[in-house]
Order: sequence, then C-alpha cells, then structure tokens
Amino acid sequence: MMLAHRLAEIHSNFGIYSESQINGNVDFHIVSDLKQVPELNYLVDFYEAYFQHYKKAMDPSRNYWSFKKDNIARSVDLPFIGRKVVEQGKAEYIFVFKGSLQKEEKLSMTVLSCFWIFEDVQPYQSFFDRYWPNTKNYDPLVRNLGITRDIAERSYVTDFARVANHRGIRDMKKCKELLMDEIHLLNPQLVILVGSEPRDAFSHELRLHPEKYMSVPFSLKGVPKKTQIEGPLLYKQLRERLYHLLDKEKGQVL
Repeated sequence: MMLAHRLAEIHSNFGIYSESQINGNVDFHIVSDLKQVPELNYLVDFYEAYFQHYKKAMDPSRNYWSFKKDNIARSVDLPFIGRKVVEQGKAEYIFVFKGSLQKEEKLSMTVLSCFWIFEDVQPYQSFFDRYWPNTKNYDPLVRNLGITRDIAERSYVTDFARVANHRGIRDMKKCKELLMDEIHLLNPQLVILVGSEPRDAFSHELRLHPEKYMSVPFSLKGVPKKTQIEGPLLYKQLRERLYHLLDKEKGQVL
C-alpha cells in the first residue's frame, strides 16, 4: 500500500480533508458503502490504509479551511484509483474535474467514478440516490469520455478545486500545486482536464505539452455556443487518444 501512503502524505500536506471526514464522522461515507460491492473491495482496503496514514501525517497546527463561498466546490470528494493503478503504482490516465458541490457531511467520490468499471449501474442505484440523485448527467458523461472498464482500471480521477483559502474560495495556486504533485507521483500518459476551470488552470501545459494534456467540456448543456459546436469533436479526439494509448499499452504487455 505504498501508493496509499504517498497519496495520503501529499494530501495531508495540503490539508484537504477535515478531521471529521478522515475519522469517518460524517453522515454518509462512500468507502463504507463500497464494502457492499465485492469488485470494489480493493478500493476499500486502499482507503483504509490511506486514512490511517493520513491521520499520522496530519499537522495539528495546520488550518483546515472549508469551502463556503465558491461556485464550483462546497466540499472535497475522494479520488478514484483504478485497480491497475493500485497494483502498478502509476496511472495511465488522470481525469480532472472542476470541483465537488457535495455537502460536507457526505464524503463522496469524484463524479462517482468508482462505478466506471460497470457497464450497468442500475444495481447500484441506491448509491447514486445517496450521493448523486440521478444518473441523468452520469450516463452521457461516461459515454462522451469513452470510459470502458479497461480505461477506468488504469485511471486516477479527481477534482481541481480541493484547497480553500481563509475566505472559503479555492486557492488557485495551491489547487494546481496539489495536482502537479499527483501528476508527478502517478506519471500518466495523458491528463484529461474536464471543464473550463481545470482547462484554464492548465492553459500553459495545454499549450506547451499537448501530447500529455487535453481538455474537454464537462457537458454540452448550459455552455457557450462555441463549446456546443466544438465539444463532440473534442470528445471524439479524446476517445481516439485513449483507445490508441490503451492498445499500445496492451501490446507492450503482450
């Protein structure tokens, strides 16, 4: 569980979770719920090791600033770590979403990406009702991104807005520093920035390293006309890149 320890150290350095969240003192805790899903038991084991190490690494003198006045984040979700990422200690793909609008008393997982390994999420509807009331946005998002089980198992999925300042809004500099630490640790082939906030934060990297960074919209609803027009092509290009990298990786294994 070396990866669990290293991630816990990175995250505790930025103080992204409150003590109540780490100790499980929240009304709804997705890791507890995942104990009922046998195929995700590896993730339960991972997070049990992660939480233990996070507590040890916590600096009691560090201020934990919660999100209060931010329009893209109210809390901080747990990242999803695919099975092969846990086994190999690296991710082929990192997906970065904008931030969590979940209530702080619910410790969820970024866009419920833990269920990306399943083609049919209907058996887990009760989990969606608890953390994301419907699958209306989930299904088209997974389709547009071209997620398959193979891709999910090789992915790390997280949010951009995870570090708040004393005013309760995102600390842009620290949010990016945190992500860069994760990218350095996981050494992905492709970083997918989903939505305008991650895209804008990584505009420099998108310009200088287009082979490693790519941006796509979160959805095609409620977005500027330009995004509605360009979005389907960007999704198509993303799917082509993901499948090409996946085929290449499988070929190297063979």
